[in-house]
Amino acid sequence: MAVAAAGVLAASSAGWFLTRGSAAQPAPLLTTETANPPAAAGVLVFVSGAVAHPGLYQLSPDARVADAIAAAGGITSLADPGHLPNLASRVHDGRQVNVPFRKGTGAAALKLDINAAAQDELDAVPGMPPGLGAAIVQFRTEWGPFTTLSQLHTDLGVDTATVTGLRAYLRVVLPAQ
Repeated sequence: MAVAAAGVLAASSAGWFLTRGSAAQPAPLLTTETANPPAAAGVLVFVSGAVAHPGLYQLSPDARVADAIAAAGGITSLADPGHLPNLASRVHDGRQVNVPFRKGTGAAALKLDINAAAQDELDAVPGMPPGLGAAIVQFRTEWGPFTTLSQLHTDLGVDTATVTGLRAYLRVVLPAQ
């Protein structure tokens, strides 16, 4: 038993001597500079209705409804000033800002016939999204005349708010059979 105890003592002493020189040193404390927090990405807002250029707009996180309308080119003469949204309220990500049209704007006789209008006439319509005039002409060429303005939404994928705004300027006249 004494021999066993001496062996254990010798083994532990040898282990102590072997590891003493290579004892793990504590890792130095790393100091890192505090990075500036990432800037807020902003909010994405859909502006529709009686504005010059309806569409999606990326705005600062503290933007107001007035900023969203200004980004869309401002209101048109067909806007209903008595029913504007609260211009001082903040916009929120993923929300829509709609500027309503005046009731009864434009007489039917003054509206542009979507089935007869040239591309440049369509492009000049207030609120007409870029490229939609060309898409309307192409649709007529490939599929025939429009039977309703709702086809702008169902067949061409135009959002309903934009179609609602375009109704003040467009009409459907079916060709004589």
